[in-house]
Amino acid sequence: MHSLPLLSFHSYAEQRLNRTPILSPLLVSVVEGEKWLRIGEQEWRCPAGSWLALAGEQRVQLINRPGTHGSYQAWALGQQEGWQQRLHELFGAQLAGRDRNAPAQVFAPSEDARAAFARLLELLPLAERGGLRAAQAEHAWQGLMLALAEAGQGGVLLNRRRYPVRDRILNLLRSDLSHDWQADAVAARLAMSPATLRRKLAGEGISFRRLLQDARMEHALGLVNASQRPLGEIAAACGYQSPSRFAAAFQRQFGCAPSSLRQMSGTG
Repeated sequence: MHSLPLLSFHSYAEQRLNRTPILSPLLVSVVEGEKWLRIGEQEWRCPAGSWLALAGEQRVQLINRPGTHGSYQAWALGQQEGWQQRLHELFGAQLAGRDRNAPAQVFAPSEDARAAFARLLELLPLAERGGLRAAQAEHAWQGLMLALAEAGQGGVLLNRRRYPVRDRILNLLRSDLSHDWQADAVAARLAMSPATLRRKLAGEGISFRRLLQDARMEHALGLVNASQRPLGEIAAACGYQSPSRFAAAFQRQFGCAPSSLRQMSGTG
């Protein structure tokens, strides 16, 4: 496993984040406080105890509001490379018709889903060792997806990926976001010409530059909000040569400086 597909978010002040990239399906479990979500003209409210399922390949506006105890807390669970494909290979017949086209869903999870999620939380920290631990974590994730499907919930998490070239590029970028990725080099790694790469991405509704930016900002948001790594180190890990350039890009993307977000989360 390259890195854990799970992040724990905390905040002690209201966080407003614009243009937040959701590149892959995401499940959010709000533990305390509430999350408010806007996509286009649609809005969702996700209070404590509820779950939010987000479809991938979109940008959203988020507000995280502390609860009565003065804090916001949530888990955000993504997917490892290949997990969804293997899920459909094993259970495609049972999952047929259970996917959904909505950009987001808010729901109260079933007891089976809560139990499966708790089991996954136990296994994921061990899964970075690889081997059977990683297989156990994937198996637990499959159990969670099947529990959600059985309850008719979280169908957006089951949607088959629609953009094969975008996914291949994302997997390559995510392998080392600190690298100075260029479109020509990525095209060569994927055994295609730069013109073909640009044409295929245009057909999937995105440019290489935006995809790289969204991948870096997605990674940066998790590191700023859910880790204690210094901001200069995070800048380098996300491919920025200077902390000031990173801070400016972060501000443009989210409407909030990384230092301000770090103060809100209490991880500074």
